[in-house]
Amino acid sequence: MSKKRRGPAAADPKRITVVFDFGGVLSAGHDPVPTIHELLGGDVQEVGRALWEHRGDYDAGRIDAGEYWGRVATAAGVEALTETEVRELQDADDRYFLQLDPRSRELIHDLARNGMRMALLSNASAAFGEDVRRTDWFEAFSLAVISAEEKVVKPETEIYRILMDVLAHETGGVTRPGDLVFFDDRAENVEAARALGIDAHLWSRNGEAGEQVAAEGEVEDQDDAAAVEHGAIMARRVLEGRGVPLA
Repeated sequence: MSKKRRGPAAADPKRITVVFDFGGVLSAGHDPVPTIHELLGGDVQEVGRALWEHRGDYDAGRIDAGEYWGRVATAAGVEALTETEVRELQDADDRYFLQLDPRSRELIHDLARNGMRMALLSNASAAFGEDVRRTDWFEAFSLAVISAEEKVVKPETEIYRILMDVLAHETGGVTRPGDLVFFDDRAENVEAARALGIDAHLWSRNGEAGEQVAAEGEVEDQDDAAAVEHGAIMARRVLEGRGVPLA
């Protein structure tokens, strides 16, 4: 298991651990294509196609940064990238995603102020994992489990088991699935977590009000989904129902 996943120890070892996905949940946006296109040029649709087509392999750790960004650059008509250019593209991608949604940041702040243990569980590259641990807000988290570091992605069962194993190590005991309150913006990831007994909830993706919420049965049709509350509001209600202090 990766030694990189650990962050600072939780200030108050309570039973419940609040687990967040990153993209679409903590991040303000979820479409870095315009940002990357500004650097590479070419056809924006081709850049977007390549960026997402190969993202799964990158987040699973099957290809490294040079290969991933090289494929995206090829789609833009750029034949080769220097190491510096690869780093510039990765930095731009990370800066985009590391802009926290204001209401998500406020929720993190309130949880940290009350000494709640938090963890990050994200399908993301190893490079992103390194950068996220350098942010000012990550000090509020006990740890991060990053898919590329573990070579397994959500919704595969193994990544949830890794999370529970690491939390058990951090707390010096056994982590019970029901003690994890998990928020993710993808229904398949929520369903996989629930199958293991984790208290998982679908977060309406930041920047796309209501997307996928209909899959959880909270609205009758997709037209109504646009009016669904922000994920952070839903999360507060869920956490308060579990007795988690937020005031």
